[in-house]
Amino acid sequence: MFAAFLNVLRPAARQPSSQWMAVVICWLGISAITAGAARADTAAQAPSPSTATTPLTKATAQLVAEALQANQGLLAERAVVARRFAELDRARARYLPSLDFQARYTRADGGRTIEFPLGDLLNPVYAALDAQLVAQGRPPQFPRVANQEFNFVRSRDQETTLSLNQPLYDARLGAGRDAADAELLASQAATRAYEQRLARDMKQAYFQWLRARAGVVVVGETQQLAAENLRINDSLFRAGKVTEDRVFRARADLLEVEQQLLSLNNAAGQLQAYVNTLRSQPGTNALPEAIPTLEDLALADRRELGTGTLQEAALGARAELQQLDAAMAGARASGRAARAAFKPQVGLQLVSGIQGTSYGFSADERFVLASVVVKFNLFSGGADRAALAASSARLDEARARREETAFLVRMEVQQAVEDYLVQRAALRTAEERVTAAQGAFRIVARKRDLGSANQAEFIDARRTLTEARLNIDNTRLAALAALTQLDYALGQAVSKEATP
Repeated sequence: MFAAFLNVLRPAARQPSSQWMAVVICWLGISAITAGAARADTAAQAPSPSTATTPLTKATAQLVAEALQANQGLLAERAVVARRFAELDRARARYLPSLDFQARYTRADGGRTIEFPLGDLLNPVYAALDAQLVAQGRPPQFPRVANQEFNFVRSRDQETTLSLNQPLYDARLGAGRDAADAELLASQAATRAYEQRLARDMKQAYFQWLRARAGVVVVGETQQLAAENLRINDSLFRAGKVTEDRVFRARADLLEVEQQLLSLNNAAGQLQAYVNTLRSQPGTNALPEAIPTLEDLALADRRELGTGTLQEAALGARAELQQLDAAMAGARASGRAARAAFKPQVGLQLVSGIQGTSYGFSADERFVLASVVVKFNLFSGGADRAALAASSARLDEARARREETAFLVRMEVQQAVEDYLVQRAALRTAEERVTAAQGAFRIVARKRDLGSANQAEFIDARRTLTEARLNIDNTRLAALAALTQLDYALGQAVSKEATP
């Protein structure tokens, strides 16, 4: 570089002072551009901000754990599980006896009465007997009796009872318990499926944010190169060494980079807000910086298995299939409950208490009743048969959805494996692309130093290098996103470390 400078300097020493100053300005501009190129080569090896210190696995585990603890949708799913637990306890409680206490005290006025013509029956007899006594010279001795009237409703009445009811045989109880247990298993599987989707979405959103952040860094450094290029060309134009079109071209290039930087900053802000939303935090909260490494992209041993083996493993691990299995069990329990309507119900009832016009425990006031109750429905308008048909259709629906979901899981695993392998291959290509773009940029910068490269060639080399650096960041994080999707397809999106 110094020799080239001397070659340019010797003929220029015999020129007027204005040309001498132009050569000096040209040399300073070339030196600045070369330094910028060196910075671009160095920055191409670090796709993420230099302040990143958190390992990627630790950062994702932290974000997933926060989401699993605070996400409102997941909290709602867990509330459903708690409700299903309570409903199962309620179904089991129906096997146990129930004890009811009831107390009633009544004051009545009026109502129906019962008339008893006691006077009409006895008074003629008493009158005849008194007449006989008078005939014998004796005084009358028999009283006269009035007709009697009794209230049908007593003016004061109380009844206090304890009632014990114990089912002896009821086919509905077992079916109801099994249905509640199946609904609990289904809700638990739905919660696990939600957790897996949430973990996948959190990781992929975080990877997208890292990609936007890396793009901001790359384009920000490119902006510095474009701004320096504009400054040098403007100085050369003022010195009369180049025409003004080179200044316009450099300014257009700088504005293009600034527009790209604005777009990336906006995307990074939106992705940051989305990641914070998943963990129920304010959208402007800071996220941990991380740098993806080759270890993060390494395949585990289980992923080296064949696609068919992975598909079978996914069928046994996916929570969606477990949820549908529980739905099928619930449909069978509903069918047993519907068939139980055609069977009798047998129960034991024991009632003990006191009754009367006042409270007391004498033999006339206390009582005990023991009963065996048998109930059998003879006709319900066809409702029982309709319930049986509905449970059968529900079982057919759950079985069909289970088969459909199993097919979709197989296809999802196959696509996830293929996408990951493609991204791994693309990563190697992207690394070679960056190496080639760096080499081309260095050559163009040297040609520019010697004055043999025009402005368009330099800008094209700069743009190629920027695109290559952005592409390798995108490819790295796309490979991580594909790996996350593969974990989700296999039913392993939530790690033990991230589970609260």
